[in-house]
Amino acid sequence: MRQSNLSAPRVTPALILAALFAMPGILPGAEPSPSAVNLPSTAKLQRLVTGGEIGQPSPSPVAGIFRVKIGPQYVYLTADGRHIFAGDLLDLDTGENLTELQRGADNLAALATFPEDDLVLFPANGEEKARVLVFTDTTCPYCRKLHQEVPALQQAGVTVGYIPFPRGGKNSEGARQLRAVWCADDRAHALNVAKGREAGELGSGDCEAAAAIDAGYRLGVRLGVGGTPAIVLPNGVLVPGYVNAVALLTRLGIGDETAGR
Repeated sequence: MRQSNLSAPRVTPALILAALFAMPGILPGAEPSPSAVNLPSTAKLQRLVTGGEIGQPSPSPVAGIFRVKIGPQYVYLTADGRHIFAGDLLDLDTGENLTELQRGADNLAALATFPEDDLVLFPANGEEKARVLVFTDTTCPYCRKLHQEVPALQQAGVTVGYIPFPRGGKNSEGARQLRAVWCADDRAHALNVAKGREAGELGSGDCEAAAAIDAGYRLGVRLGVGGTPAIVLPNGVLVPGYVNAVALLTRLGIGDETAGR
């Protein structure tokens, strides 16, 4: 694990958080009760970090170590407020990535603010076994590739919900197409058209529902989405980039021998 160099007078969140890595973990980690503690000061951290909002320290599962959120990520602070370390906190007994689980819980809370009616849903066929949310852009090649596998996911019992994330910004071609999709009477069909799964034409993107495009982009930035596709698992863990249907079903604990065919 790389450690960030904190000797420089100005350190960006990206440098501090460069050591972060991910491990799968879907079981809840043990969290200490928020008993009365003397919280360490973040004053020194405030002087070092620019460009990122620093949250209040909270007890971590390790005695004497406190968790501090910077933007969408975490660092860990010693009780005296002098030392921090960047990286994921792992439980060697259970194999759980406790930092990833905390990020997931934060993500779920943020996602709950995005209205269900503003999603473009591709429902599971029959019983829904899992639901994933995907930040998407119609001009993204790997978003199109993932979209081709949505029927296999649906067949396996997975509902796919799309959140708009115009990777080129609000004035990009992707943003224009996404607004047209969200303004369509049949959004699922319009998204299929925009991603090349069905033939047709996109209509106007001038409607009240188009506000979801900016809202989706802001939400993605809040969660740390850096590109598309970005897949959010049911436990809130964010998986960046393209994942094929078979691998995604494995991650979800769902077996389907027909997926990906």
